[in-house]
Amino acid sequence: LSHLKHLMPDRNARLHAIIHGAAVEAGGVGLATAQIPGDRFVIGAVQISMVIQVGGEFGEDIDKAAAMALLESALATVIGVEVVNGIIKYAPGVGNIANMSTASSVTETIGWTTVQYFKKKYE
Repeated sequence: LSHLKHLMPDRNARLHAIIHGAAVEAGGVGLATAQIPGDRFVIGAVQISMVIQVGGEFGEDIDKAAAMALLESALATVIGVEVVNGIIKYAPGVGNIANMSTASSVTETIGWTTVQYFKKKYE
């Protein structure tokens, strides 16, 4: 994402691009793979990458293990949504849309929770 610094000198704009981009990507994966077991692994990889990139915006060199730790603590806030989504995601059509919505909203929540964590740490 070093090219974003040239296109968007404002860190807040880059954070928006990182988080919204990851949410769109996770939503696309959720829409396409709702009935496939294990879609959470692909969506989780998108979210881990997002956490690493957000950390980079604050000067943190985060490895995958640290990103997983941040991700797990942020996921605790959205477990209820995941439980409901897990029940209906296997219904074709409705399940795809529910999985897309859940993947996008969870990714957004994790992204902004991570931003708040680093803002409190550094500002």
